[in-house]
Amino acid sequence: MARPLPKTRPNGFSLVEMMVALLFVMILMAGMTQVFKGTISTFTTTSEKLSSSRRNRMALDLVYEDLNNAGMYLTDLTIAPSYSSTNEGFYIRPDPMANATPATPIPGVTQGADELYFCMDEALPFEGALTTAGTPPKSAAELVNLGTAATTADFTFTLECKDVPYAKQVAVGQSLIFKDSWEAVYITSLTRSGSTVTVVTGADPSVATTGSGASGLPSKTPHISGSAAVFVRGRQQVRYSVQALNLDPASPSAATPCLVRDQGPYVAGAFNPTLDQQIVAENVSGFRVYISADSGKTWVGGAGYADWAAIKKGLDDQLAASGRPDFTSTGTDLNWFRNIPVLVRVDVTTRTATQRGEYHPDGTQKAYKEQTQSVVMVPRHFGLSMN
Repeated sequence: MARPLPKTRPNGFSLVEMMVALLFVMILMAGMTQVFKGTISTFTTTSEKLSSSRRNRMALDLVYEDLNNAGMYLTDLTIAPSYSSTNEGFYIRPDPMANATPATPIPGVTQGADELYFCMDEALPFEGALTTAGTPPKSAAELVNLGTAATTADFTFTLECKDVPYAKQVAVGQSLIFKDSWEAVYITSLTRSGSTVTVVTGADPSVATTGSGASGLPSKTPHISGSAAVFVRGRQQVRYSVQALNLDPASPSAATPCLVRDQGPYVAGAFNPTLDQQIVAENVSGFRVYISADSGKTWVGGAGYADWAAIKKGLDDQLAASGRPDFTSTGTDLNWFRNIPVLVRVDVTTRTATQRGEYHPDGTQKAYKEQTQSVVMVPRHFGLSMN
């Protein structure tokens, strides 16, 4: 007699088991999604904060290096250049857009946007070496002994710049300083041959009005062949300011507040930039400049000061309170900064590139995260006396 086969359970999960497993997987995935979302958000916000900090640091480094050159006069070590009262050698315009009538603040700037102006002689980042090519120029003493007048050859110098790109930076209107005697001459014309430059020198056009610069006379002494020479852009004025620039071709109407650097030859009437504008930092929501004559106990500048005259008045008050009423920033000496070792403080505030809810105090709306960093210094050429 045949036996019935035992009943076996079918393979696989039941519908109830599948539903329970699916529920647990969904709960687990929801938790993992929140963890992943939080990790991505933390990574993004941290990266944006670090990027903002780097922009701050790079901008302050550039401003620091530039300010250390403010008031550096290379073409004439004994006579300080003259400035006009409408365009001084060093001054600050406190937030001119917000202080204008009517006020037109720069979009995106929340901490103020000052303008910083200063002058200097800018040495090019290389040197030339005087060569013996051609007829050696005669010095003034040699011409007197010979009883002859100077010719073009006596104002012509050939210099080896070591590199073609360096030679291309030499231009008419620059000054040439021979380091063997620290004598400055003014370049009126030049020719190039590879890395070699031959210059013809003459009188600086501004010497009659400023009292400083090359006179166009023959060299006082013979210059040593092979000695180094420095090429200088004389009487340069630099401006740091915040401007709204359109940087995204895909969104031409979207403006980004940027800290920019402009430069050009000093003009008595007003600042006249001629070189290409440099973008120092993007997404800048504040640029403030302060000065102090009491070792940083109090600062003059920023909000509450309408113009440069008010800042100078505050500086005079500091000097008078510290027992130095004879050293004032006003008066006829517009090179006052060469005599007063004032502290200069620069605050740069940058913001993140995007707005996020994490940056808003209560998280109800999106906002930028701002970060302010500062540099405090006495510029290298401030507080020096003129011989």
